[in-house]
Amino acid sequence: MKKYFIFGLIFIALSALLVYIEDNSFTTFSFFGINISLPNAVWIAVFLGIFFIFSLIFILFLNLKSAIFQKSVKKDLEIIIENIKKRVFYKNDTKNVKILKEINNFAKNNIEGLKILPEKTEKFEFFEDIKKLLDGEVIEISKYKLKEDNPWYIINIKNRLKKEPSYAKEILKKFKNEELKKEAFYIFAKTAQIKEIIKYDYPITLDILLAHIKDDDLPLLIKKAKLTPKEQIEFAKKLYQTKTPDEELEITDPLPWAKAYLALKYEHLELAEEVIETHELKFFKYFLYLRKAGIKADIDEYIDSEI
Repeated sequence: MKKYFIFGLIFIALSALLVYIEDNSFTTFSFFGINISLPNAVWIAVFLGIFFIFSLIFILFLNLKSAIFQKSVKKDLEIIIENIKKRVFYKNDTKNVKILKEINNFAKNNIEGLKILPEKTEKFEFFEDIKKLLDGEVIEISKYKLKEDNPWYIINIKNRLKKEPSYAKEILKKFKNEELKKEAFYIFAKTAQIKEIIKYDYPITLDILLAHIKDDDLPLLIKKAKLTPKEQIEFAKKLYQTKTPDEELEITDPLPWAKAYLALKYEHLELAEEVIETHELKFFKYFLYLRKAGIKADIDEYIDSEI
């Protein structure tokens, strides 16, 4: 703009000088009834000056329009970046833009949480944290202001649980998110006292039972256990000979498959038949027939060949 102004003035001056040298006559123009006589060189300078002023105004207008457009584009880009960040973190309160609508719509409709390749780039430095989360690391996630049910928040807590199992107790006390609490419970339940474990209304798994297999309060856990037939048999195998036969048979009363296995293992055929008939455990019936017929066989070999 500065160069245009300087060269414009030089051009006007040179044009006026050239006319003055070639023709030093006067020309009269009438404006609103007033006659004005000036040298031709001056008239040339006046008309070129007027054109020059209007060209300056036009250029200023274009520059102002361009500046406003660029400012709007810059603002749209900032909004789009923020919208992408929100979509990555499963936030749906995205904003609209004025100019870059197609790009913004693409970002809102094609980006969501885990559906990204989180490689750190300029303006998306937070991708570095996302990559850490996916790699099992723990980050300072509070700065993103996420809710407990946000997938990234949950992943971060799960990562911390893996590194700090003792954190499970705090989650059970302070958090409301059921997915997190359930995850924390199964970690907490492997080391906590049984009387503390049964305070929570979560199914007891095989891993929890095995972790407390020598505990005197084991029957309290068994009452709440939710095991498949195969898991019951697996539990019975681990329980076998850890206590007296009578104690083992008594505490497995809520687990018919486990009790039937132990009864057969200890050669209590009458008890085994009673459990098998009561609970219709057809799986064991054929082995029971063999034992009644006086055929010696190992229940473990039978199970391994059938399961």
